[in-house]
Order: sequence, then C-alpha cells, then structure tokens
Amino acid sequence: MAALASPQKLHAAVECSFPSNTDNAFRNLWRIDQLGNTLYLLVLSGGKPDFTHIVEQFGWPGAEQKWETKKYDPLMESIEAGQKWQFRLRANPVHNVKNDVSSGEQPAKRGKVYAHVTAEQQKQWLFERAAKYGFVLNEDSFNVVQREVKKFKRQNNVVTLGIATFEGILEVKDAELFRRSLTDGIGRGKAYGCGLLTVARMSS
Repeated sequence: MAALASPQKLHAAVECSFPSNTDNAFRNLWRIDQLGNTLYLLVLSGGKPDFTHIVEQFGWPGAEQKWETKKYDPLMESIEAGQKWQFRLRANPVHNVKNDVSSGEQPAKRGKVYAHVTAEQQKQWLFERAAKYGFVLNEDSFNVVQREVKKFKRQNNVVTLGIATFEGILEVKDAELFRRSLTDGIGRGKAYGCGLLTVARMSS
C-alpha cells in the first residue's frame, strides 16, 4: 500500500531493476494496471530487468510465476499507417498558464503547469495531441475510464499528480511517430507511472 500511495517508491524500485551499465538513453516507462482484484506492474525498458527485489518487497515471493518478459520487436515491426488498435494510456493531462503581466510577476516562457481536472478537459487534452504522437482519435472512440489525484513527497517537496486512464480505439496515421510514442511515452509524469501507451489488436 505504501508503494501504491507513492509513485516515487515504485519509480526507485523499477530503476533498481536494471544493471548500472544499462543504456541511460532509454527511459523506462511503467504503470500499474488492475484486472479484477489483481494489480500488475507493467514496465517497458531498453534492457531485460530483474524484478526479484520488487517481488520480495511488494509482491508474493511464494507465487509460482513471479514475472515474465517479452520482446517489443514483433509489435514495432507490425505497425503500419491505417491500422486501428485498442489502446490503454495512463497519463498526466496538464496545461500551461502564463503569468498575468498586470499582476507584477515576471512573465515566464511556458508559465505555470496546472492539471486538467474534469474528464471532458482530460479527454480533449488527448484528442488535441494525438496527431503529434502519430495517431488520430474520434471523439466517440475513446473515454476516460479512471481518474485520480496522487500526492506524495519527493525530497522536501509535495508532488501532486492529476492522473487519467484512457481506453478506446485509435488509428495510426504516421507509423514512425507512433512507434516513437510507444517507446518514449506520452505527456508528463513518466517517472511516476504515467505515459505508457499500450495497444492490442482489435477483436474480430
């Protein structure tokens, strides 16, 4: 429960799952998924992890199956423009608000970052950004299926994350951009369990 309450703890645990000589150019993406009464930790990485310490610290050491790994290459090689995929994304939808010059504050280049708080705002956030990640959405083809706010300590600061989980159907428009989105993630908060986009083939 302590790990679920603090994405910082899980982030540290995930990062410790790889050798120190692992290529740091690849950002590890992760998220927690719930299926029924079971929670799963999904990790996308550039190298093969060893999750022994995570199982011992947060999981069930006596379980017969502790974890499994699969290569992403077959999926990446199959991506083509025009394909439709079922998708799931846990993201941190935010927007920038520039300082009001009349208030006397020094204007910032990007302004302050605020979370989108309603499901409608969060859905619009993804709808408007889909093209830059290589895919398109119809407004009625996806929804926000879960929303939550997490607050946790990071060093001496309190971090607040507004998180939305999206599910639906997308269409690939730019295969190269889409592949990059699968490996690089979407949006902010990637260290804290946000940004990992996963896809599955459409049910026939």
